[in-house]
Amino acid sequence: MRNFRLLIVVLSIVLSGRGLLAQYASSNFSLVGLADPETTYNADSLKYSGCWGWYQETKNKEYAIACSHRGTYWIDITVPSSPTVSAYRAGKKSGCTWREAKSYKNYLYVISDDFGSNSFQIFDMQYLPDSVHKVYDGTSLFSQGHTLWVDGDFLYVASVTAANNFSSMCVYSLANPASPFKLRALEEDYPFINHVHDMFVRHDTIYASCGYQGLYVFTYASNTFSMVGSLTSYTASGYNHSSALTPDGKTLVFTDEVPAGLPTKLCDVTNPGNIQVLSTVQQFPQTTPHNPFVPNNEQCFLSSYQDGLQLYDISNPSSPQLAGYFDTYPQSGGNVNNYPSSKTYAGQWGCYPFFPSGNVFALDRRNGAFILSTPLYGGPLIGLDVSLPATACMGSTVLSTARHTGASSVSWAGQGLAFNSITSQSAAISFSAPGVYSLAVAASNAGSVTTVVRTITVYAISAAATVTNPSCASCTNGVIQMTPSSGTAPYVYAWTPAGGTASVATGLAQGCYTVTISDAMACTATVQTCLQGSTVGSENVSKKDFRIYPNPVNERLFLEVDQSSRYVIRNLLGEIVLQGPALPGTQVIDVSGLSKGMYSLYLLSARDKKVMSLVVE
Repeated sequence: MRNFRLLIVVLSIVLSGRGLLAQYASSNFSLVGLADPETTYNADSLKYSGCWGWYQETKNKEYAIACSHRGTYWIDITVPSSPTVSAYRAGKKSGCTWREAKSYKNYLYVISDDFGSNSFQIFDMQYLPDSVHKVYDGTSLFSQGHTLWVDGDFLYVASVTAANNFSSMCVYSLANPASPFKLRALEEDYPFINHVHDMFVRHDTIYASCGYQGLYVFTYASNTFSMVGSLTSYTASGYNHSSALTPDGKTLVFTDEVPAGLPTKLCDVTNPGNIQVLSTVQQFPQTTPHNPFVPNNEQCFLSSYQDGLQLYDISNPSSPQLAGYFDTYPQSGGNVNNYPSSKTYAGQWGCYPFFPSGNVFALDRRNGAFILSTPLYGGPLIGLDVSLPATACMGSTVLSTARHTGASSVSWAGQGLAFNSITSQSAAISFSAPGVYSLAVAASNAGSVTTVVRTITVYAISAAATVTNPSCASCTNGVIQMTPSSGTAPYVYAWTPAGGTASVATGLAQGCYTVTISDAMACTATVQTCLQGSTVGSENVSKKDFRIYPNPVNERLFLEVDQSSRYVIRNLLGEIVLQGPALPGTQVIDVSGLSKGMYSLYLLSARDKKVMSLVVE
């Protein structure tokens, strides 16, 4: 009897699961998991709004981030058939229509555009799946924002309300991710833009959906916005809502949200100054597209309110084709041939198709978080852009940075390169010799690998000195001529303590001279050369009563004296660097601890003082 009851329970679960799947119209999609953690509704009888995803590289975990009317849920979908809520954090206000989130490193930025007591929130996700830590919840930057995007180290927020002042779009620095600060507002450069609804940003180029004003393309550089193109008149235009760009930067997909039933547009943006609409597409004549997501150059996922999720083949942007769909909102829409006006903006708000696993997270405003898979999609094409200076100088350290999307790991390699530090975002590199080097950066996930190779030319200066020593110890007719054998002309010379700024230094007394040589590549080399008067020009130097050799000397100096004395060695500043007794006969003085240069050796006795020049090399 017990086994029979267990069988009945199992069969009930299986049949209920089949029934759950059967109620959702689909093609080329499978429902892998479903979570609906929000139990309350806002005034529109809806639960959720914006969504995002996060891959935790250190623990190989994937999280669906669902924004509800009350707050934010982190759902662990690493095992997609068993999604579990890892954390929930309440927003400043409940009952919201809008809540959006984007991630940067291990931080999540959450905003809402609902009026009243609202705030900007920042969460630290590194402690997942155990918890998330709220690191900021305030209004010092702004209280309301409609949408947001992260590109590089910048946070862009559209339709910003701060201290009762409205900005169409603002950009903030993420140099300190837990404490962003404002850099500039769009109206400082383009006050005629009265509203930005959403923006897609890549490499500091901003595709701004400006509502009824249309689509505008800006760049942000040197803390200034510059307009590079616009599209304000096009077929089936309305309220320009949001956009997404293919990884190759050629095709932009955008939607118009109001009025309902306007098709999605595909544009050629290879020339932002002349944007061309190539095609429009729609699953049903009354489908209202909301947000596009483009993980590669051939496919676009489209969240479309009552009609759920569509997957389009956009490999030919002039003729996109519907490849699959999954209707997360069976209550109405084209699959049940019913579009009640009261439900126009119910259904699916957004999705996230950028997980390394290739699974797709779609958030339905009423029905919750859907984990979907399709055999047509193997995972995101990893966006990877690597910066590396074209040239460098020997002795310097350069920083290479990698911007990537959809990557679970990043590796750096290059023969002859010394990696002083490496993260998934950057590497500090130095070089052992001049030459041309290749740096290979590979970003990978479960679906693909993208490799970018950059080259850098490393320069170095070497130079040889031709010396004419002074003709006597007190003469000033010495000459040093520097002849560079590598580097890039023209060269600049700076001599110390004397010698001028030419390649040839003249009128020099005995002593040591240093020249710094700079070339056209801003590389430098420092060379020291010592001159000696004719009295120290031979291997063995003698004066009456004493003799020293060798001179110049490296490590051991031999001193021969006829009578008991004392020796003192002074540098060019007159400082004593060595001293000791000098007994009759030959003795050895260790000068290995002295720096290269000119010195004076004094032999002191009760009746006399003698001095000779000494060169240590």
